[in-house]
Amino acid sequence: MSTWISIIIALIVLGIFVVLHELGHYCAGRLFGFGIVEFSVGMGPAIIKKEKNGILYALRAFPLGGMCRFYGEDEDTGDGKAFSSHKLWQRMIVIAAGPVMNILTAIILATIMLMTYGEYMPSINSFSFENSPAQAAGLEPGDMIVGINGHKLSYYNEISELIMNADSESMQVEVLRGGEELSFTVKDFYNQDEGRNLIGIIMEPARLKYGFFGAVAGSFNYIWQMIKDLISFFGMLFKGQVQSGDVAGPVGIVSIIGQAVRTGFETVLRLGVLISANLGLMNLLPLPALDGGRFIFLIIEAVRGKPVPPEKEGIIHLVGFALLIILVLLLTISDVRRLIGG
Repeated sequence: MSTWISIIIALIVLGIFVVLHELGHYCAGRLFGFGIVEFSVGMGPAIIKKEKNGILYALRAFPLGGMCRFYGEDEDTGDGKAFSSHKLWQRMIVIAAGPVMNILTAIILATIMLMTYGEYMPSINSFSFENSPAQAAGLEPGDMIVGINGHKLSYYNEISELIMNADSESMQVEVLRGGEELSFTVKDFYNQDEGRNLIGIIMEPARLKYGFFGAVAGSFNYIWQMIKDLISFFGMLFKGQVQSGDVAGPVGIVSIIGQAVRTGFETVLRLGVLISANLGLMNLLPLPALDGGRFIFLIIEAVRGKPVPPEKEGIIHLVGFALLIILVLLLTISDVRRLIGG
């Protein structure tokens, strides 16, 4: 597959997730009778447009993103169909519907992924030394580790942190052996020479496929891990432990998706789960111009008993949007420099 074709597919894939976000707002708005000015797929000049029931539907030139524009969103029109004229709880649902649609999409994709391809889990290849704590507990080569102390593993690398943080005196290890789930107690596994917990196994990745209900439960666990990773990322960001190369802008994301397209559908599916979930979670951040920022103003309205004047709220979102655009431009410049530099 050529680079240009993979880039076009990557743009379309990214655009789909943004359109699904806007579709969430649109569906909730239509449900509660909000006035909708326009629903567009893509950005830039309109290639195809049609007006129906007072709503302009448009397909725009660049296959990246989309838009759902509500009537009277940042102004007090006094019209019953205006965004600001609807009940507070309805506006909250409409604002939250975009991120929720992305998270729901991630859950559906994760469920498909776990049923179709499964997830890589740690399997015991051998023991790193004779009579290791794991071997003494009764674990065997070929055992697939699926849980530590009752915590079900979501992915391969999760096991290391769980072992490191476990009480070295005793730890329950759940494994799959011959299709049967067994539990073993590993004891006294703190290694003085290494200065850390060490149960003495050499691991290799092995696929674990899920049935429907297991995949659904696993998908929720998958998304929860992403939420924890995102919280951890912002913790590192505030501590100054994140470098510019650790964050990708639009160009970087398209490049990553393009590489995934050339690798295969499974990689695209896994990346799709990550992008869709993070798009939803990032939009819930309480920052101006994001859905989370708009939600904060609705909470303020609920506490005050009256809304912040739409004009003032609009100015704050406009400033936030300008800062967001500047951030995107800086990340784009960083992405281009990194791509040119190889």
